[in-house]
Amino acid sequence: MNLRFVTLALVFATTTAFPLNDEISREAWSLQRDNQATDKKMSAKDSNGVWKNQVVSSDLYSQDSHNPMAAELRRKLSMESERLRARLKQELSELRERLSPYPSHPKHTMANIKEFLTPFTKQLQTALQSNTQELCEKLSLNLQDLNPEEATLYQEAVQRITLALDESHQKRTAAFEDFKTKAFEAVEEERDSSGKELWEEVTARLGQEVCTFSLEVQGKVAALKIALAGHLASAQPPRDVMTSKVDQFCQNSSARNQQFISNLDQQMIALQENQSHGESAGFHQTNIESIQEDFSTRLTALLQDIVHTLN
Repeated sequence: MNLRFVTLALVFATTTAFPLNDEISREAWSLQRDNQATDKKMSAKDSNGVWKNQVVSSDLYSQDSHNPMAAELRRKLSMESERLRARLKQELSELRERLSPYPSHPKHTMANIKEFLTPFTKQLQTALQSNTQELCEKLSLNLQDLNPEEATLYQEAVQRITLALDESHQKRTAAFEDFKTKAFEAVEEERDSSGKELWEEVTARLGQEVCTFSLEVQGKVAALKIALAGHLASAQPPRDVMTSKVDQFCQNSSARNQQFISNLDQQMIALQENQSHGESAGFHQTNIESIQEDFSTRLTALLQDIVHTLN
């Protein structure tokens, strides 16, 4: 019991000797209240994880501020804004110009492909007609010179007939190759990513028609050559019969040449009709998608520039 009285006496004596400072107490309570009242939601940490001090000055953004730093910041933001606005305006203007012909006015519609290929088909038609006419004239002339009684002259006439058929075949093949080279090169120049499928279809159909007609003519010439060789091998070659066969061959050849050119035109018309039934939608859509993809890339670069500027 005596120990307890002694302890209480010592505590009372210590408190009386070292009283608590009122100012320190009030300052501690004030700091605690301020800390509890501060909103920490908008605070941020730096890379080291230390809380940043929030320095907010309304003068920095005020138009009436005379702060040199604020004035320079506003000037730079204004200049950068004008630069980005001008660039975006230019990009949109270019896109509007590129989109204006679509989808109603593509560079080459199916309706004018026939017109586009007409110079080449006309040139081929002229070459085929000239080749047929030259062959028929040589055959007719050499048939008139046939005289079985003069063996040497007869053999020379036979050789000239064979040579005329061979030369005609070579010239006709050259005309086909020239047509394919010029027409396909022209198509290749016109073809781009927007109309790739269209022009591939054009070249495919042209190539098919040329190949079919070439094989047909070769077959007709081979049949005439065999028929003439059979008659020429006889002791008394029937000149009238051979002349009749040559005349018939020449007439049919002229008609086939015209039909061939007509078939080329019909192929283009068929493609045009397919387009009118809605099959050209993919063609127009390809053009639009190509332009959109290009503009999307450029717009992305612009947005990245904006982000870089703002950062």
